[in-house]
Amino acid sequence: MLKQSVLIVIALFILLSSLTSCHIAQKMDAHIAGQFNHKVPKPDQRADSAITVNSSIPSDPNELSHTVKTWKNLFLLVYWQYDYRHTCTLNPAIGVDYLRKGIYQQANKLKQKLNGQQLELTIEQIPNSFALVDKGHLVLFLIQWDKFYVEPNSKDILVSYKLLQNGIETRSGKITVENIQRKKPWNIFFQSWKKATSAFLGRYDADLTEMSQTIVNRLIAEL
Repeated sequence: MLKQSVLIVIALFILLSSLTSCHIAQKMDAHIAGQFNHKVPKPDQRADSAITVNSSIPSDPNELSHTVKTWKNLFLLVYWQYDYRHTCTLNPAIGVDYLRKGIYQQANKLKQKLNGQQLELTIEQIPNSFALVDKGHLVLFLIQWDKFYVEPNSKDILVSYKLLQNGIETRSGKITVENIQRKKPWNIFFQSWKKATSAFLGRYDADLTEMSQTIVNRLIAEL
C-alpha cells in the first residue's frame, strides 16, 4: 500500500512539473522577445567600406528565441533526484549584432594595420544558447536541497577574415576565441527565471563585447 501511494505521488509530481515546465518555456520566449521589442537585429550597415563584418550563420528573421524543457528523474522509495533544464537558443543575429558592434567600435585600431586595404570578416560560429538548471534532491520526503544556476553554451567564437587590395585577396585566415562565459560563476540563488534570463542577456552583451576586443587584438597581431 505504501509503495502504491509513493508511485501515485511520483506520477503526480512528474505531471505537475511537466506542465509547469511547458508554461515557463513559453514565457521565457515571450520575455526575451519583449527585451528586444519583438524585432530581430538587422545587420549594422556602415558607410566605411574599409572593414565589413558579415555572418554565415543562418537565422530565422521571425523568431528571437526558442526554449525547450528537458528533465531527468531518479525516484526511489527513500530518495528522489531530479534535473530540470530550460534550454534557450537565441537567434544568432543577436550575438552577431553584439559582436559586430564591438568590432566596429575598434575600427580605427584595425585601419592602422590595413595600409589602404579592405578587411572582410565573416562570423562563422558564436555561442547563442543557455540553460536555466534546477538540480534537486529529496530524502524521505523530509530533507530537500536544490541548486539553481545558468549553464551557458560551450561553443567558442570562430571568425574568418580576408584582406583585399583592389579586390584581390592578399591574405586570409581564421581566428578562434575561447568563450569566456564558461569560466564565470552563474549561480542564481533567490532569483526568478525572469530575472535570471534578463541577467544572462545583459552579461551576454558584455561578454561578446569583451570577446570582440580579443578578436581585434588577434587580427592586429596577424595582419
